[in-house]
Amino acid sequence: MEEPQGRWSAKKKAEVVLRLLRGEAIDTIARECMVTVEALSGWREEFIEGGIAKLKGKSPEEAKVAQLEKKKGQQAMEIELYKKKRQWMETVHRGNSSKP
Repeated sequence: MEEPQGRWSAKKKAEVVLRLLRGEAIDTIARECMVTVEALSGWREEFIEGGIAKLKGKSPEEAKVAQLEKKKGQQAMEIELYKKKRQWMETVHRGNSSKP
């Protein structure tokens, strides 16, 4: 495969992802294409998610919105857990500092 120049087109990414889905080793493809394994994994996940969304009758934009909404919910939960942990730590700290 020729060396990539600049950004990868969607068509080129799809060609590489199809190689992964056919069973070629990800590290081999990464070296050959001069792309990180993480990037290839991300492309593969996006490709699969896009395909699943299309099978569900969603547009790529609707699938992306759903993915972002899910991430937003996860982040909101993490923030809430952090706040509760911080409150608990402050309570424990106050309790320990009042002891002789």
